[in-house]
Amino acid sequence: MKKIDDLITEAYQISTNEALKKLDSNLSGIGKEESQKRLIEYGPNSLNSLRKSPIIFKFLAQFKDLMILLLIVCAGISLYLDDIRTAGILIAIVIINAMIGFIQEFKADKVMDSLKSLMVPEAKVYCNGQLETIEASRLVPGDIIYVEEGDSIPADGRILEENEVSTNDFALTGESNPCRKFTHAIKSVVNIGDRRNLIFMGTTVATGDAICLVTATGMNTELGRIASLSQSTKSGTSTLQKEMNNLAYRITIATLILATMLIFISLGAHLSLADAFLFAISISSAMIPQGLPAEVSVSLSRAASILAKDRALVKKLSAVETLGATSIICTDKTGTLTKNEMTVEQVALFNKTFSVSGSGYDPHGEIQENGKTLGKHELNNLQKFILTGYFASNAKIYSPDDSHPVWYCIGDPTEAALITLTRKSRIDIDMIDKQSPELKEFPFDSVRKRMSSVRVYEGDLTVFVKGAPESILDKCTRIWLPDGTIRKINKDDKKIINSQNDEMANNAMRNLAYAYKNIDKSVDYKQHDPDVVENDLIYMGMVSIIDPIREEVAGAMQAARDANIKVSIITGDYALTAKAIAIRAKLADDPGDIEVVEGSKLQSLGDSEVLNLVVRGSIVFSRVSPEDKMRIVGLVKDSGLVIAVTGDGINDAPALKRADIGVAMGKTGTDVAKQSAEIILLDDSFHTLVGAIQRGRTVYQNIKKATVSCLTSNFGELITVLVGLVALSLAGIPPAITPILILSIDLIAELFPIAALGWDEPDGELMRDQPRNPKDHIFNTSTFFDLLYTGILIGVLAFGNYLLFAYRNSITASSLTNSNLYFSAVTITYVTIVLCQLVNILVRRSRGATLSSYLFTNKQLWMAMGLSVICVLGIVYIPVINQVFGSGPLSLIDWFFAILAALIFFMFKEIGKTINRRNRLS
Repeated sequence: MKKIDDLITEAYQISTNEALKKLDSNLSGIGKEESQKRLIEYGPNSLNSLRKSPIIFKFLAQFKDLMILLLIVCAGISLYLDDIRTAGILIAIVIINAMIGFIQEFKADKVMDSLKSLMVPEAKVYCNGQLETIEASRLVPGDIIYVEEGDSIPADGRILEENEVSTNDFALTGESNPCRKFTHAIKSVVNIGDRRNLIFMGTTVATGDAICLVTATGMNTELGRIASLSQSTKSGTSTLQKEMNNLAYRITIATLILATMLIFISLGAHLSLADAFLFAISISSAMIPQGLPAEVSVSLSRAASILAKDRALVKKLSAVETLGATSIICTDKTGTLTKNEMTVEQVALFNKTFSVSGSGYDPHGEIQENGKTLGKHELNNLQKFILTGYFASNAKIYSPDDSHPVWYCIGDPTEAALITLTRKSRIDIDMIDKQSPELKEFPFDSVRKRMSSVRVYEGDLTVFVKGAPESILDKCTRIWLPDGTIRKINKDDKKIINSQNDEMANNAMRNLAYAYKNIDKSVDYKQHDPDVVENDLIYMGMVSIIDPIREEVAGAMQAARDANIKVSIITGDYALTAKAIAIRAKLADDPGDIEVVEGSKLQSLGDSEVLNLVVRGSIVFSRVSPEDKMRIVGLVKDSGLVIAVTGDGINDAPALKRADIGVAMGKTGTDVAKQSAEIILLDDSFHTLVGAIQRGRTVYQNIKKATVSCLTSNFGELITVLVGLVALSLAGIPPAITPILILSIDLIAELFPIAALGWDEPDGELMRDQPRNPKDHIFNTSTFFDLLYTGILIGVLAFGNYLLFAYRNSITASSLTNSNLYFSAVTITYVTIVLCQLVNILVRRSRGATLSSYLFTNKQLWMAMGLSVICVLGIVYIPVINQVFGSGPLSLIDWFFAILAALIFFMFKEIGKTINRRNRLS
């Protein structure tokens, strides 16, 4: 497909005649023969899909983690050793883990499909001067198209002629208000949001109509450019995947070292080379925490389920934990902090101000004065004022339906807000329309900055006018007061009105003034110029319209600051509006700390300067392009910090894919944004995002507990095996525990309790901690010495009970090899390790004292421990299971010593926690 980059770059900078000349076109349109040639040259007006990975590859991707590969290797070794039981268990773990991840993460990449849904099936095109309807896919550069109010725009184009046309460019630019268009050239270089003489594929016409020259189609359009960015942006490895890979790498190295050591130690214990090799491999394989991947997946799935109930849908399991490491949030403004629903918030008459409750286009709301709802009499006094805005509006409002979860509008959102105000005033709109049908309309234009509607109201021929306050005031000679009286307007009155306008404009409000006058019925107003009719007007007052802040945003911002998370706003909207919204949203405790950086300035800043701004937080980046947003996100991500990015527009898709965590809005977000994100906020609430971050921190805290707990038993088992090998070498004492019993600890005795740690609630002031540094690892020097100390403690207690068992039964430990009591002897070692591990899990749950109210907050954990104890009792006492695991029954005195060992273990661990806690406080 041929590209026309030069024209796309210059289209808004050249005159309409130059644009027509460049594309060899004219207002009559190009002929069908020429259109066919260009269709072959430029290709169809459609978006190209990149190759998608087959489903089988998506499933196989679940096996790429190093920990999973290690388990597969262990299964292979077990098969080689003819240990079918162990191999079967390991393979089952691998497959179950893969299925958990695949089922949760299986989402076809529908970004291109979502973008394609924005394309229009048909377009109105001029061909040899005649307006025809053709398939939009056949549009080519040089075509002349016609668009009008309500139309979706089928291609990018240069406006040649227009009649008060404005378009809803929010999905591309982030600007909430309709964008007023014009035809003249823009000589300077400007961002996409300021290219007011262009129209763009995927947007809609809010008002008016226009004739346009098609300048770009398909992948050459702005929509196509964003599609290319979205498809070419690769998602990186999550922090949890990196951590699990790091842990698996260390375990792999440790396993190889251990296997080598065990071979030499076994040879020193007078085993043959073959027996030493088999013993070393079987013990090393058993020492790997086989249940850990499944435990992590269960914990993540559990958290994803909780988040779904909290209105946050997780598309990728690892994203749950990544949330917990988030240190930077870059949030969109429109539709994320605000509702993307224009709402009348204030009514300002000359000497009275009223507030309006409710938001968006939902008609439920009230007009209030000093907090008191207006009664029927007061509303009647305001009726003429409110109807002035209604009469001069053309938008349509509809109730929720299958495609729209909330009340929505067709047409200018500002006019929709005025119509909603009318409904809140309890005015019967249908009856009013019948009583006072429109006789003549003078549409809004950018010169007059007014719109007028002529109607018969209460027996008088009346013109109702709305527009920019300065424009309305300029045409007013009188002023209307709420009690119905009218008097001449003076300079002081205008000064007061202008002061009202300035004050509300600085609060991100868009103000519209109302005026009216009665017309002599003998005047032929239809023949008049609007400047004649819109003269000698009576000023009535103003309404203040805003895209309202979501009620819970300010609290969520405070929660983010408490959690030491830096928040900045990235928007395509204007700086003044964006800063006012930032102040309302409490982006910073002190409004003076909020800094605005416009897109033009951003492009002149160096990478280090941009990164420093984002790390500082409370920055508003305004009038930015998708490339600007991608740059900001990329700089933060490359610095090693974890960044979450919110968005709901087409223009947000590339940044959502680039970020560590892409967060899309579920209600107001485009399908493109939802498909590009890892998490979708079903209620569009910024508060839900902060709650999800808390859940993410909790997940990591629980995974860390599970991982360290899992490794603790492995260290205890290792010490028991090593001490046993030394005893075998020096005194001929048989091994105190067998590989199959070691495996049963990992897969039966501790699996359920460790998995149940996923139900643990946050311990302490988790949301006041610093965000986790992704470079910090669960398995580090401190963890190693903790595990070594705890492992030695468990190993000594377990091996001690093994020796005591022989002593109590009046035989030497070396004689156990030829005794039936050997099976009970290894079982007491097994039970001692299990009980110490259960205590270890309880001790590691909290940073504070174990015996506290927190001990009983997780019912699932106690149920899981009960299930583990039942499984252990089955291994100890059921004869058939005895044969499988090589175990034997225990007496009450044996249980006494095993429980005593667990209590000793608890005492040592609790003393250690107390010492560590005092050291931290000091």
